[in-house]
Amino acid sequence: MIERLINDPAFLPITIIFLVLSVYAVWQKLDRFILPLAIMYIVYAVFTGLSTADEETSLKPVKIVEEQSIINMDTINLINLDEASEPAPLDTLLIIKAEPEPQVEEVKPELPDLRVNSLLMCEFIVDSLRKPINSGDEFSITLDRVYCYSGIRNALSDRTILYEWYFEGNYINSIPIKIGRSVHWRSWTYKTINDAQIGEWFVIIKDELTQAAMDTIHFTIIDEKPKL
Repeated sequence: MIERLINDPAFLPITIIFLVLSVYAVWQKLDRFILPLAIMYIVYAVFTGLSTADEETSLKPVKIVEEQSIINMDTINLINLDEASEPAPLDTLLIIKAEPEPQVEEVKPELPDLRVNSLLMCEFIVDSLRKPINSGDEFSITLDRVYCYSGIRNALSDRTILYEWYFEGNYINSIPIKIGRSVHWRSWTYKTINDAQIGEWFVIIKDELTQAAMDTIHFTIIDEKPKL
């Protein structure tokens, strides 16, 4: 009987599984499961030892025991020892798959309803193309005038924006421009300059309704000829 049991190909893996489950039950202080495990293992050993070697059906119970005995230690939810319920048979333990944590979708910030997409200073504007020419941050006094060009996103109704011009930190004037509803409304103003206005300048774009500053651009008027 012992020789048949040892020669059985399923004996070694089932014995290892039995030992692993027994050690795990002792480690987790689940003594109530050791007895059912031992009974199942003894039944298997006796049944296998008494069976004849040529009976093909003798391995079927072993296969069933093996399939029911493999337990994923990461996903099994063992019954708490403090519960008053009767111990559940090993083959009725619930196998609970660990569910992945819900993924939190990245919330992209919404664009403001009114904002400046682009803002630059230039020497000239091609009206037909609404295109700035020779943009930069330094301009020669010989140009006589400089342009402030902007592209504005307006998701609201028609608005008026203000181009406020400052020289050496002092307010010069404010030029209102009406803009319509658009994802990129192009508009511009210009300032005539003279020899007394060589120095540091900046322009502030404001919403006339709220007086909120939307963007600012700095530039310099220099006493030099424009670069060719």
